[in-house]
Amino acid sequence: MVEPQRRTRLSDGHFRLLIVAMVVAACVALYAGVRATDTGETDPITVSGRPDVVERLVPGAGDEVIRQAELGIDLAPGYEGALLLNGLEIPTEELRLVPEQNQVFFTPAEGKVVARLNAGPNCAEAIVWKASAGRGTADDQSFRWCFEAL
Repeated sequence: MVEPQRRTRLSDGHFRLLIVAMVVAACVALYAGVRATDTGETDPITVSGRPDVVERLVPGAGDEVIRQAELGIDLAPGYEGALLLNGLEIPTEELRLVPEQNQVFFTPAEGKVVARLNAGPNCAEAIVWKASAGRGTADDQSFRWCFEAL
C-alpha cells in the first residue's frame, strides 16, 4: 500500500521566527533606504555660521538647476531681506515676499530684470536685516551662495 503524501507545515515556532526575520529585514531595508536618500540639502543651517539668521537657501549652494529656477532665502523670524543675482539687485516689485515665513524669492522670467539664469555658474546674494531695525544699518548682513544653471 502506498502512503499518501504528507504536507509539511511550519510549526508555530518556525512560523513566528520567519515573521520576525521578515520584519527585521524590512526594517533594515527601510533604514538603508533612508540613509541612502540624497535630499539635495547640504545642511543649509550652517550658512556663514549663522543658523540664527538663515534657515534655508534656494537653490542650495552647489546645486544644479534649470535656467528658469526660483532662487531665494528662508530667514529666521524677525528678519527681512533683498536679493542680488550675479551682482544685480532684484527690484522689490519683482520679488515674491512671504512675510509670514520670512522668505524672499525671485523667479526669472521675460519682462523681469533677469529673464533666465546664466548657463553655468550663478551666484546669489541676500542682504539681510532685522525687521525691527530696517535696512541700511550697520547690522545688515550679507549671505552669498553659488549654483549651476543647465
